[in-house]
Amino acid sequence: MPAPPPHTTGIGTLGPLEIERDGEPVTDPDIRRERVRALLAYLVSHRTTTRAAILTALWPDLDERAAANNLRVTFTYLLRLLEPWRTARESAYFVRFDGPAVTLVTGERLRIDIDRFEDHVVRAGRAEADGTPSLALGHHLAAVELYRGELHEGVPDAEWLMLEREHFRARFVATATRAGQLLVGRGDPDQAEPVARRAVEVDPWAEEAYGVLVAVALARGDRSAARRALDRSLAALADLGVEPSAETSRLRRLVRGG
Repeated sequence: MPAPPPHTTGIGTLGPLEIERDGEPVTDPDIRRERVRALLAYLVSHRTTTRAAILTALWPDLDERAAANNLRVTFTYLLRLLEPWRTARESAYFVRFDGPAVTLVTGERLRIDIDRFEDHVVRAGRAEADGTPSLALGHHLAAVELYRGELHEGVPDAEWLMLEREHFRARFVATATRAGQLLVGRGDPDQAEPVARRAVEVDPWAEEAYGVLVAVALARGDRSAARRALDRSLAALADLGVEPSAETSRLRRLVRGG
């Protein structure tokens, strides 16, 4: 068993790859290697996997021998990036090898932003179920803060990645929209607006996020802005061929009726 690492490492994957060691950014040139980023992305998304699965995912067009050579070299770069204090003969702590199995070991010494993001979203849901919206809002906003961009930004699209990207994209839009709704509800439209706008930037068809923008404008007494946000929502729904929800219909009557 390798000795525990002497440093705490953080990996940010929601947006461009970021690595921190004891709170300080890691600027090692290996972080710029495309295949190193892709391998790390795959391990973050598949905490326990196999060498064969990695080869198929990252080098599908190469023969087995060439792909295996690429994997060996890329692992050398990745392990050096994650644990530069270990010598070539020492076993890595964060990435474990057991026959064909490969495991990324996370925990107190290796923290990944998607784990914290999911934890905040889950805690927000529990707080709302318990009737503590102020606590829920704190977790929603913490999740929003962690989402800097799409999952593994810069890693080329691949079948193994597309569904996970959509998962986190949808989770972000939902948690940002709910944060906006709670902020409007407590009378804080100025903080609600940028949160809702981020949701719309990520998903231009996010009907409920547009609803937050309409509510923000109405809270400010700006009916022109409310009408513009409503029109954008209705246009997005028309693009999808979807009828407005009951809430959007209510807002339409409220905005256009006055």
